[in-house]
Amino acid sequence: MATSAELSELNESSVTYPTRVIQFGPVGRPCFLPAKIAVIGGDDLHLRIPFLRRLIRVGLQVIAVGTASPEPFHQQEVPYASYPATPGASFLADLRTLHKLTRLFRQIQPAIVHAFDTKPSIYAVWAAKRARVPIAIRTITGRGRVFVGNSWTKRPLAFLLARMHRSASKMADLTAFYNSADRDLGVRHWGVPQERALVVPGSGIDLTGFLAQIPAREKQESLRRMLSRSGGPVVMMIARLLREKGVMEYLQAAKLVRQQIPAANFFLVGGIEPGGKGTLSPEEIQAYHREVSWLGARDDVPALLSVTDVFALPTYYGEGIPRVLLEAGACGRAVVTTQVPGCTDVITHGENGLLVRPQDPAMLAEAILALLHDEGLRQQLGTQLAANVRAKYSLDRIAEVWLGIYEACLHQHDLRRRRPCSRS
Repeated sequence: MATSAELSELNESSVTYPTRVIQFGPVGRPCFLPAKIAVIGGDDLHLRIPFLRRLIRVGLQVIAVGTASPEPFHQQEVPYASYPATPGASFLADLRTLHKLTRLFRQIQPAIVHAFDTKPSIYAVWAAKRARVPIAIRTITGRGRVFVGNSWTKRPLAFLLARMHRSASKMADLTAFYNSADRDLGVRHWGVPQERALVVPGSGIDLTGFLAQIPAREKQESLRRMLSRSGGPVVMMIARLLREKGVMEYLQAAKLVRQQIPAANFFLVGGIEPGGKGTLSPEEIQAYHREVSWLGARDDVPALLSVTDVFALPTYYGEGIPRVLLEAGACGRAVVTTQVPGCTDVITHGENGLLVRPQDPAMLAEAILALLHDEGLRQQLGTQLAANVRAKYSLDRIAEVWLGIYEACLHQHDLRRRRPCSRS
């Protein structure tokens, strides 16, 4: 694993432990690439394709390992392998996952295994050590619903998952978190060694690719007219339709807002999640059909955000860094979200957005009303948030951080191949 001398603070906002984020040098300096890296994730691994392509561009031999269709990876010429995985707890299914990953790592022989998300970050690390992979890195993208609140029904699973995290953390060279609150949780309750815990603020947003999907002005105006036949303001929420994402609070707040601004148009974007705790039913959402139009799952999120006046994410889920907040910020939208870890890393109240208490639809409604009544405030907050996203959360910046981490780990394990490196 990397030494303390090779791991130094990147900036004050991303890390509070002063020895665990990589300091990297200028473009063009010697680096230790190429090396083979297996990037492991779940059914949303395709969202990391821009990141994977950035690694490929600088010479890393990247293999994506996920549980969903290989088609998006093939289209982008990213090598892909699949493994079986099932949501929830299933002892036999998890054994099959561990066995498959171990066999796969022995076959491809990567120098680094980098696993994202909860279960992959556990099983991939176990499999990497069984397969004698030199370097294992895990990224916790959010604590999820199990570690939020203190419900007695969650305690057995939380206890088991914490023990699994403790085991994987001891085996991993590094454990990265998206925010400092999750990092503190990992150190205190999951046994993550403090000297191997670091914060990398999110997975980054490909600003060029995302903004290129925003339609031309004429199409934006056409979409706006379709969403707002009355000409009133547009309020949007885009999320997985889980109770902890604050969907019910959003629906209730919409009803309160429309009592004062009947012309306001509220929209909810997201598909019904597979059955499980926290899943909302179509009937629960449709009960508010007079207040909120449910658009279902959409593939035109940049276009929808481009015609939105206020974006709301009243989540109390165990967020890492909510990608949709970054996307709304990239579009310069005014944002209302909650005072929970991850959201408060992105939004500073009154500076680049508004923060409200979790599970408080009345306070959420007040914040939305404040923004709808003040166009100047919307523009001010949206402009500042766009600048913050460009400065801190761009894919270029996050990829550069990870390249520094990989290089330090390869150097420590003496697995580098020295050659000039360009990161353009």
